[in-house]
Amino acid sequence: MFNAMRASANSIINRVMSNANGIGESKREARAKSQIKGENGHKVSDKAHSIKEVQNLRSTTTQYINYIKENCTGKLSLNINAQSAKSFIISKLEDGSWKGSSANTNISNLNKIVDNLNKDNIGLLTRSDIKKIKTEIKQDYNLSKVHINRAYMNPNIIVEAMKYTIMAISATLQHEAGLRSDDAINSNKWTINKDNTITISGSKGGIHYTTKPLKTETIQRAIEAKKMSYKANYSEYREALKNAVEQTNQRWSGTHGLRYNFTQERIEELKNHDYADDEAKGQTSLEMGHSRLDIVYNYL
Repeated sequence: MFNAMRASANSIINRVMSNANGIGESKREARAKSQIKGENGHKVSDKAHSIKEVQNLRSTTTQYINYIKENCTGKLSLNINAQSAKSFIISKLEDGSWKGSSANTNISNLNKIVDNLNKDNIGLLTRSDIKKIKTEIKQDYNLSKVHINRAYMNPNIIVEAMKYTIMAISATLQHEAGLRSDDAINSNKWTINKDNTITISGSKGGIHYTTKPLKTETIQRAIEAKKMSYKANYSEYREALKNAVEQTNQRWSGTHGLRYNFTQERIEELKNHDYADDEAKGQTSLEMGHSRLDIVYNYL
């Protein structure tokens, strides 16, 4: 019998995928036999019936389980709950990994993950939890294909409001260097260079990238944080940043908002130094850890 309490991340991921493997099985027949109903009240299959569906489900499962492993303490299976699911979804929306139709697809995948975890009594998460989370996050996050500019009106005073918290360096690096939140809260990823840049290792997709040259004061603070092996909890950082935004009477648009500010400010800065428009966007895209120039248009 599968022992959920002792299960590793890989064994839970493999268990979900084994239970969810529906390749070769008719989706229509699976729906007809299913006792599970979706949000529209119709029966849904708890399996992935094509190679693409299997790949997407494995990706979402792996990301969620590894998120718990990296951000929660205690037994892995006990942290598969509504709190970690909501925090995970928000982290993906805020770092730009999930947006528009992909956000809805991945949230739907979480329902399928829940169905297949429940077959082995793994975790404390339910479809009702996912539905409630989706309803709550719709109030703050855009789940449609329409793009929204998430830059803050005055990012400087937000960073200033974070000044007396241990996580101030993360907000500074997000605004000044355009770091993703996961990169900004983990000094293990930083290599601080002599030219006042920081090279980030193991970012989204395993990418390595180097920031623009930063202020000497910022570099000194980053050096001090690295000496202390600084690593913040994502949920705690998000809450501290949200409090700072609200204290400065601005609308919360997520941790990714500061990355929007960086992009817009950096492109203007480069253009003022005689970069052509596309050159400025390309350079900024590289400094943000993107491999394609066109992604930067999402931030403008």
